[in-house]
Amino acid sequence: MKNNKTGLVLLAMFGLCLAAPPLAAAQEAIYLHQIPVVRGIVFAGSGSELGTFLVGTAQGPVSVAPDGQVKRLSDKAGVLSVLVAHPTAPGVLFSSGYRSKSEKLGVIRSDDGGRTWARISRAAAGPVAFHAMAIDAADPAVMYGVAEAIHVSRDSGKTWAPINSPPAQVFDIAVSAKTPKTLYAATREGLFRSLDDGVSWVLAHPDKRPAPIVRVTEDGRVFTFLYGLGLMVREAQGLNWTLVSDQFADRALLDFAIDPGNPQQMLAAVDTGAVVLSRDGGKNWISFEGQLDRTPARVAAGERLFNKNCQACHGTKGIGEKPGEPGARDEDGLPLAPAMDDSAHAWHHPDEQIIATILNGSSRNPRMLAWKNHGLTRDDAQSLVAYIKSLWNFRSLACQGSRHMRCMH
Repeated sequence: MKNNKTGLVLLAMFGLCLAAPPLAAAQEAIYLHQIPVVRGIVFAGSGSELGTFLVGTAQGPVSVAPDGQVKRLSDKAGVLSVLVAHPTAPGVLFSSGYRSKSEKLGVIRSDDGGRTWARISRAAAGPVAFHAMAIDAADPAVMYGVAEAIHVSRDSGKTWAPINSPPAQVFDIAVSAKTPKTLYAATREGLFRSLDDGVSWVLAHPDKRPAPIVRVTEDGRVFTFLYGLGLMVREAQGLNWTLVSDQFADRALLDFAIDPGNPQQMLAAVDTGAVVLSRDGGKNWISFEGQLDRTPARVAAGERLFNKNCQACHGTKGIGEKPGEPGARDEDGLPLAPAMDDSAHAWHHPDEQIIATILNGSSRNPRMLAWKNHGLTRDDAQSLVAYIKSLWNFRSLACQGSRHMRCMH
């Protein structure tokens, strides 16, 4: 791993998208995959099925329905760089960020689930823009925030003071729910732990790769992501770390949330801006876009449809009509059927565009039929997309659609 390159990549990851395009007007539907940057994920409800959750964005907080449609909660909050929920008071949220490119928000609070906000502190030395915050579940009056330094508040965010210099550039912070004064700092030089409220720090994981995130669960488990290694967990009272998943290739998780009502259900934000979902405790991940269709039954139905209608041209498991010659053409000069796995460009297109091509055909290549004229329904097309996306790796899922340009280099 090239440390200098990785450092530059991570610095770019944490840049705020201050000039992000506005959300659509109220009458237009907009979906989570259309939002370029997500900073902060909060579960609004919990249960066996994924319900509505909240995210922080450059246009303020939004709620996200299971189908991905978003609803803007406030147009006055500002450009949010973090979003955290009070551990015991439903509807109470804290955030920070920017009101404009030159004005920092300080610390703001909502008592109604993100609809209205008020500044409660400018922090230690003038307005601050924290990019990470954590609340002590054992004593919610104690809060931590990260800007250039780590700050602590002991009065629910009203007043703040910097604590001892962090061990390295800090990306994220977490506080133990079980052990008093125990903090974790995810830094450019690895994951660190402090047992004395930030006075001194030691490595919590022996690998000094950049660590963009850290989370501590109510039962004491510690999760972190190490760039180039993967998602790691250490059990409560345990000494050793376990690799949960290493399927992330050259991508990194920048935010991470665990459903309190279903610990097997997790959401994460990737460095591309995509949101991904795990239903098995972080071992496997799918894109949030189309997650309602990504069920075993849908994938199996899509595979049957693909084998019957698509395989003859697009190849077994979508490898393409002539995998060794992706630019080959037929005797009439028309392009051969491209690969639908992630060896070509299928992942450059959002779900809806792939569905539309299946149903309506291609205006650029008459070899691609309009399958709606041959008995396939929209429901069939959704199943086909679910199967096609099951052939993609994590990188392709994280880079799908408009995000693919970020992944070309």
